[in-house]
Amino acid sequence: MLNIKSIVKSLVIPKKESHKGQNGRLLVIGGSAQYHGAPVFALNAAKRFVDLLYFLPAEDEGYLINAVKCIPEVIVVDHAINDWVDCILFGNGLGEAAFDLQQLKDAKKLVIDGDGLKRIKNAIPKGAILTPHEGEFAYLFNIKGTKENVKAMARKHECVILKKDHAGDIITDGERIFVNTMHNQGMTKGGTGDVLAGLVAALACKNPSFETCTTAAYINGYAAEILRKKVGFNFCASDLAEVLAEAYFKLKKS
Repeated sequence: MLNIKSIVKSLVIPKKESHKGQNGRLLVIGGSAQYHGAPVFALNAAKRFVDLLYFLPAEDEGYLINAVKCIPEVIVVDHAINDWVDCILFGNGLGEAAFDLQQLKDAKKLVIDGDGLKRIKNAIPKGAILTPHEGEFAYLFNIKGTKENVKAMARKHECVILKKDHAGDIITDGERIFVNTMHNQGMTKGGTGDVLAGLVAALACKNPSFETCTTAAYINGYAAEILRKKVGFNFCASDLAEVLAEAYFKLKKS
């Protein structure tokens, strides 16, 4: 049985002699006229866990870029900088925006969430991390997201799947499997999935994919529990993103 707290403690921390850029470079690609907030949630979740944070809007919408520029840690780019970043998060708030998937082909590590999952149904990238909920899993694979099915699909497509579920997130690399039950009903708010995706992608910059997904799901739920103890279930996705660093720190030292 996996000891999740031990895995959290094994996550890479910055070395004393390291300098800017060596502790994670993440590119987030997403956003659209309809969903400009989704990448903002992901970026806010990631900003405390990487050295450099970039954003490529899937649609050239001025207000989307302005919303992102309210996060001072973010650098807006006009093309996919695959050779420069450790990981790409693709799909948050993509909506119907046109985006050439060829821009993702040389990604060192790829996390695919939300509407991005609809774009890769017939060509799931080997080694990718997929973060579907039940409906998205069924759309991708035409089967229910049981533990057995999630594991089988991860093995078949040689990827890591984090299938989000209120009864327990199912995380597997096709061999190992972990069910995360650390969450609460305050996480039904819109945007909490984007927060999780941002954390997954940030941690994936410097950590193995399976360990990244298990710990990210647990940290995200632990952050929700911190908020529950302060305000009950009356918190939103923005609140959740702001508490991730506190949750991570408490788990690291526990």
